[in-house]
Amino acid sequence: MFDITKHREFEIAEMTSIMLDTSPLCCMLWDKNCNIIDCNETAVRLYGLYSKQEFSKRFIEDCSPKYQPDGKSSYNKALTLVNKAFDEGRCVFDWMHQMPDGTPMPTEVTLIRVKYKDDYLVVGATRDLRDIVRLEAEAEKIYYDALTGIYNRRFFDENIVSVIRALSRSGGALGLMMIDIDFFKTYNDTYGHSEGDNCLRIIAETLSKTITRTDDFAVRYGGEEFVVVLPNTNEYGVRLVTEKLLKNIQDLNIPHEKSNVANCVTISIGAITGKPEHNQNAEDYIKRADEMMYISKQNGRNRYTFSYF
Repeated sequence: MFDITKHREFEIAEMTSIMLDTSPLCCMLWDKNCNIIDCNETAVRLYGLYSKQEFSKRFIEDCSPKYQPDGKSSYNKALTLVNKAFDEGRCVFDWMHQMPDGTPMPTEVTLIRVKYKDDYLVVGATRDLRDIVRLEAEAEKIYYDALTGIYNRRFFDENIVSVIRALSRSGGALGLMMIDIDFFKTYNDTYGHSEGDNCLRIIAETLSKTITRTDDFAVRYGGEEFVVVLPNTNEYGVRLVTEKLLKNIQDLNIPHEKSNVANCVTISIGAITGKPEHNQNAEDYIKRADEMMYISKQNGRNRYTFSYF
């Protein structure tokens, strides 16, 4: 006699298998000894293999590099993470896999402990992050200056708006500096554009290292001009950072024999701080800081001029 219940169970199992095999996630089933019990077809395709049997045999040995980016053994670290999933019920982590030809494949792995009869298994779901990493790398190119490696004018223009809006709501102060390398045209004429480019890179790196808070950022604004943005920074904080910048740049002792200020590369700074209002924009702050920088140049360069905005 036809058993409709068993038939229905068979249909559900078949549909579940179809669902797993068409999932964009690579799914695996592990036992406590870190052996693969089963996987879906996505796993087979993702790693460029031919069958589930081949996947089970080759995955542990061939689909991860010998060491992870943190220097730890892939095998030992995998054992630790699988055991952690069995002990805690769930763990999520980044993992560097590789294709059979050795091509790196960054992934995000989720391990979940599940009850099966009188024992436990771990379900693993792996998400391929290569497209995300590629998009992030492309985004970085958009917002970073190709020569110096720090943020560019586009990043400043797009981010300063949100900074001003946030501070106008919270009542925090915005510190901002315009920075210009003293007699940089003369430096280029004396030492050549290759050395000029190297000078720009060193100055940019020093600016970035001098500002240490997460929300602070330095930007190559154009040519030899830079901008430093210091959210939630009052006069004392702005002056402190400005003095550090002047000292750190001069301490580099980059020779500049044609400078009328010193025998090394120096900078002039216009520094301001003020509490933004919602109707203000970046140009208001840049204009004021630029005016202060011009005063620094008029007064002999290698110095800063401060003003409240």
